Amino acid sequence: MKILGKGIKNGWLIAGLPDAGLVGAIATAHIIRMLNMEAIGHIESDLLPPLIVVHNSKVYDPVRFFGKNDIMVLSSEVPIGSPLVYPLGRAVVEWAAEEGVKGIIAITGIAVSNRLDIEVPEVYGISSSSEVREILEKANIKVFEEGFVVGPTAIMMRECMKRGLPSVMILAQSFLEYPDPGAAAQAVVALNKMLALNVDVKPLLDEAEIIRVRTRELMRRTTEAMRQMKKAHEYEVPLMYT
Repeated sequence: MKILGKGIKNGWLIAGLPDAGLVGAIATAHIIRMLNMEAIGHIESDLLPPLIVVHNSKVYDPVRFFGKNDIMVLSSEVPIGSPLVYPLGRAVVEWAAEEGVKGIIAITGIAVSNRLDIEVPEVYGISSSSEVREILEKANIKVFEEGFVVGPTAIMMRECMKRGLPSVMILAQSFLEYPDPGAAAQAVVALNKMLALNVDVKPLLDEAEIIRVRTRELMRRTTEAMRQMKKAHEYEVPLMYT
């Protein structure tokens, strides 16, 4: 696996990959659009599907890095299958450390069974150190206290902890197998508070139905990838220990 591109030294890397409710993927796509970010790199791997992405008659790689000022975004337009989770997570963290990135903020959904009854999804945070925990506290983001997190974001945080690279995970209550722009919007609101980004989420909410239609095939393929990764473990309660 190769990452081609130059990172932004002392900048935050925001990672949003297809997962529960496509929360991370929808949130990062919106951030890229609203901040008018430019592509600064991409990932190459034989483990990725053999495809290219075409936008406005231009050809792109499906997993790309975008950047502007002191912010970078990692976004994927394809599911991250089980064979790709570990090598991708390790490669991203290794690249970020080598490029002098300040830290990684991963956005994902945490599926809840009563999502239909929730008007405004709650957002929780997980931090790898006291340094970044203060960022969550200042932004008034609730701490995720108990449970499992499964998928590429979990691997990234684990690799960050090994390397001493600051990392935060933002989890928004979401549907599991249904695109959830509402949850993505709340994740962006939390990110705004953390990094003072001021990304407007109104267009995201106004276009929610269009987004659901456009992303339903990606959600279908992501659902299969989540099954392979045993995503259902997130519904389990971990053993208590001291």
